[in-house]
Amino acid sequence: MTSRLELAEREASKIGSHTTADAAAFPVRERIQALDVVRGVAVAGILLANVLVFFGLTFLAPDRAAAFPTVAADRVALFIEHVFVEGKFYSVFSLLFGIGFGLQLARGGDAALPRFKRRLRILLAIGAVHAFLIWAGDILMLYALLGFTMPWFARKSNRELLRWTVILLAIPTALYVVAVAASLALGSGTSQGSPGSGIPPSILAIFERIGTGGIKDAFIGNLVFFAGRWADLFFTVRFPKVLGMFVLGLWTVRTGLALSPSSHRATLVRWSILGWSIGLPANIVATWAFENWPYIPPSIGGLLGVSMQAVGVPMLAIGYAASIALLVVDGRRFITVFAPVGRMALTNYLMHSVICVILSYGFGFGLWWRIGASRAMAIALAIIVVQIPLSAWWLSRFRFGPVEWIWRRLTYGRPV
Repeated sequence: MTSRLELAEREASKIGSHTTADAAAFPVRERIQALDVVRGVAVAGILLANVLVFFGLTFLAPDRAAAFPTVAADRVALFIEHVFVEGKFYSVFSLLFGIGFGLQLARGGDAALPRFKRRLRILLAIGAVHAFLIWAGDILMLYALLGFTMPWFARKSNRELLRWTVILLAIPTALYVVAVAASLALGSGTSQGSPGSGIPPSILAIFERIGTGGIKDAFIGNLVFFAGRWADLFFTVRFPKVLGMFVLGLWTVRTGLALSPSSHRATLVRWSILGWSIGLPANIVATWAFENWPYIPPSIGGLLGVSMQAVGVPMLAIGYAASIALLVVDGRRFITVFAPVGRMALTNYLMHSVICVILSYGFGFGLWWRIGASRAMAIALAIIVVQIPLSAWWLSRFRFGPVEWIWRRLTYGRPV
């Protein structure tokens, strides 16, 4: 007799150009614990990446960073961040975003699309409030804007989804090849660059006042950072990187992998091994390349870094997601402490900004440009340690996190 799980996977595989209202009867409505745990680990990892920006270290000139008493530990922390953290966890979260879209389609069919678009508009508004009034490093606006393309991808076959994943993830490397070719043809210089050295002194002065001034200085600095942030998203070709993982996430729903990880243990093992064995060496090479050749001006060495990142970041992200899901499938209870964190990931993500802005900015504790990478990452770990029991406590009393409740309330237009 065909199991309900098999029926679910069969329905999921039909999502595409022929999605119908029949999918509204999709039977898998309970939460999938592995996805909650992966989401919880991902939001924790995003904090480890963002904390360097929260405390201004991304904009700090190397000579000032070298003056910190923790400089040796900071170098180790930065190496760990570049190899294991940078880009990986937003890629995992992007994968989960695509999975979330796929699950909504599987459960609601075409009828789910208007609600999905309404959720995106609300997410865009939440992101805008976050970006303009709290912290400009927001990722929610980017996710919401790119999310509007997903209904187009939903009409593609599984094979086409994989093809689009590869194409999208390869675009940044292809564009950098063009930039290198143009640079060589024009005979552009190859002078070395360094963090902070390309930022005009007037902008650096604005950033410095973030850590010493009041709310007005923080607001002005945040607006300047917002403009630079979105310029950087274009400059580093972030959009196809995120969208490629969205599409891959949709594919995992189609194949049933995201619907029932326990039924695809062999696939998880295979992707865990591939992700780590390919992703880790590639990220080490990319880190070494960018330590010796800057992203700009375009160079052959920079191309090595870009191409290794193009392979290493998504592969290690897949390795992380598969490994975490395997731990859940195999009943490793220690990892499930991240499930409540994942269930209220949006609330926890926004809490990161509120906490770190208070710690870093001048109207708070003023740690901006006063601590190195090692101490910043230690603060991030402390926040994560606190959020684990806090999330569990909240969800023992309420069904949703506070921001998740607001999001759902606005989406459905009624109490949920």
